[in-house]
Amino acid sequence: MDRTRRLSEEILQRHPEAFGSDFEENKKTLEELALIPSKQLRNRIAGYITKKIEAESEDSQASEDAEAPEGPAAKETKE
Repeated sequence: MDRTRRLSEEILQRHPEAFGSDFEENKKTLEELALIPSKQLRNRIAGYITKKIEAESEDSQASEDAEAPEGPAAKETKE
């Protein structure tokens, strides 16, 4: 596992609620939470975290869509 991924996973495990799907906000949050030696590394970590959170939200949304019934049967269950 490369350094960016390892550090990103470690930071996400310690502070999962601090990050969202906005790259700029994640960069600011990283500045507050961690001492990262370079701007380039900070941006790479923020990008990895952003990408991972977006992928997780898409996965959870896809599973919710798969569980919801579709078609005429869905209308009957809602009424």
